Amino acid sequence: MSALKFGNEFNYWLKSEKGTDLTRGVAGGRPLKTGKEEVLINPKRSALVIIDMQNYFLHEKCCNGKLGREMIPTMIESVKAARKAGMPVVWCNMGFHKADLKTIPPSYLYSSYRRDKKVFGESIGALDDGTDMGGKLAKGSWNAQLYGPLKELADEGIAAGTDVWLWKNRYSGLTGSQPLNLWLEENDITTTFFGGVNTDICVWGTMADAYYLGYDIILVKDLAATGNPDYVTQTAYFATEMRGWTTDAASLEAALA
Repeated sequence: MSALKFGNEFNYWLKSEKGTDLTRGVAGGRPLKTGKEEVLINPKRSALVIIDMQNYFLHEKCCNGKLGREMIPTMIESVKAARKAGMPVVWCNMGFHKADLKTIPPSYLYSSYRRDKKVFGESIGALDDGTDMGGKLAKGSWNAQLYGPLKELADEGIAAGTDVWLWKNRYSGLTGSQPLNLWLEENDITTTFFGGVNTDICVWGTMADAYYLGYDIILVKDLAATGNPDYVTQTAYFATEMRGWTTDAASLEAALA
């Protein structure tokens, strides 16, 4: 049976009994094992998008319970593998400036306020060593910065031109006129890999919008975490595989090797 073509001559998939080719006709596609089939990817037209791995969500002074600290070593290895294969890495963090606060809808403000009884921009205190944690998710604040070794890793990649750091002012990094969509378009990205926190909120929200905008979506399950009940994670996995694919870091790294 010959492959079925879905799309047009500029933007298409080829589906066959072997799996799905996402390379849009580029030779040398890398085979990736996913939860339902093998797919072929083109690293240079793919991006690893890492959502909200910042102090506010991961540091023990800001968050009750672990949201994703345990997956940081795996994430570091995946980022290095992506860089080596020519796949860009996008660090997408939530951060607000004063003008943003004028346009945030009440429903969004309330859902965040319920978490810690703080509004965006309100001081969240200081660390034990006296470091000012800054206003809640305010751009430039300590709490809006990448957590621990990830900041050094991102700074290294940004300096080398392999990584980019973008801000978002909604749970989804692709809602409205956010810089992520513009960056993906300008860099001819067609396939998006996702990780970060929370699996079922900001990661899933961004990934769902990526699907609605026409990007291929692949969730790297062990690069995403949440503090919410397991059933929401399983729902996110199911919803992803209805629209795209799930994989794991070892399979991604093997495809990029």
